[in-house]
Amino acid sequence: MKNLLLFSFLAIVLVTSCKKDNYDPLEQQREEERKFNEQLAKDTVIISNFLKQKELSYQRSKEGVYYEVLEPGAGSVVYNASTKIQVKFRALLLDGTVIDESAKDTPVTYTLGDLIAGFQIGVPLIQPGGKIILYIPSGYVFGARAIVDNSGKQIAPANSNFIFELELVQAI
Repeated sequence: MKNLLLFSFLAIVLVTSCKKDNYDPLEQQREEERKFNEQLAKDTVIISNFLKQKELSYQRSKEGVYYEVLEPGAGSVVYNASTKIQVKFRALLLDGTVIDESAKDTPVTYTLGDLIAGFQIGVPLIQPGGKIILYIPSGYVFGARAIVDNSGKQIAPANSNFIFELELVQAI
């Protein structure tokens, strides 16, 4: 009888502990999507209010990136993840703090698919020679990660919305 009770107890412990440790990737994905959409709703209000307060003209992509095309550029580039782009840019927080920028006269080259989602959404809205201002919700930039410089000093808090002033010099 003692063995039966011990066996039953061990079986219950084993079963209940396995249930706690079960990893459900689909459930985790749903939770990440829920958090992303919740933050996107907050960011949408923040960016929309910012644009209205500044009386800026803008459009909104289906993904939720706000933008203003200053110059559309010329050409008929069909963009994909492997498209190489040369850009001049300036990255700012909504309060105007400059986070990063390219040298004024020297474009930098990137592969579009290696860039933040906000760039992947915004760059195809213009052609080479084009200029655009992107108002990007945090989830399409760095999300819930704070940005730190080389010394470890935080330069952008988690869930920061960004402004990117972008000139597309060339698409290869």
